Amino acid sequence: MIGRMLPWMVVVAVSTVAGQAPGAPPADVAWATIPAGTFQMGCVPADRRCNSDEVPRHAVKLTRPFELMVTEVTVKMYRAVVSDVEQQPPWSTPEHPVVIVTWDEAATFCEAIGGRLPTEAEWEYAARGGREGAIFPWGDEAPSDEPHSPKGAVFESDRAQPVKTFGPNRYGLFDMAGNVWEWTADASTLYTAEARVDPEGALAGSTRVVRGGAFADDSSNLRVSNRTPNQQSRINVNVGFRCARDVEP
Repeated sequence: MIGRMLPWMVVVAVSTVAGQAPGAPPADVAWATIPAGTFQMGCVPADRRCNSDEVPRHAVKLTRPFELMVTEVTVKMYRAVVSDVEQQPPWSTPEHPVVIVTWDEAATFCEAIGGRLPTEAEWEYAARGGREGAIFPWGDEAPSDEPHSPKGAVFESDRAQPVKTFGPNRYGLFDMAGNVWEWTADASTLYTAEARVDPEGALAGSTRVVRGGAFADDSSNLRVSNRTPNQQSRINVNVGFRCARDVEP
């Protein structure tokens, strides 16, 4: 990952997308409906750990509801759709988030199950779960690694955990902080002080934004507004994804 890469991270450039077999979503995929609404995107006033790419805070309006996967895409879900899966880390199980996937592979998987990658704005809005001005998805309290904790997250660890190890946010979404970073649809060019309506980043570019922090990070990377660029052709042991999809009118 760019800018905040840790020495232990596995980073490999790849040029091809694994074989995908389009079809219905795997049976264990669950979706949460995220309502339309307006929120303040970016680093909140109470947060003293803002990075320069998280400011200025600005109003964003999402005019349409959408659905977001309740969990990160797991190894089991991914294998149900993808015919050629990169070898996963030694700690991985079918219920762990799938990692070692490029942006293109993530986007293709989401398309294959009738979805897409969420925009940055959609991801942050959903992660906040209606909590205006909170540092983390659950509020301002520091994260806990206690299983099932409402402020629980995987951080400062040597491995990810199975999805749903910790409690969900107010929208019923698990692991919006910690576990693995999550690909978003946007290139890293989107972020201005202007109020925006249904914003989308650049549709093309070699760098995409990941969100949410990961298992080896400290708590500063788990903040809702934290954003990190990553080369879309790279694969990492701490980067996965979840899909979004539009709500039928």
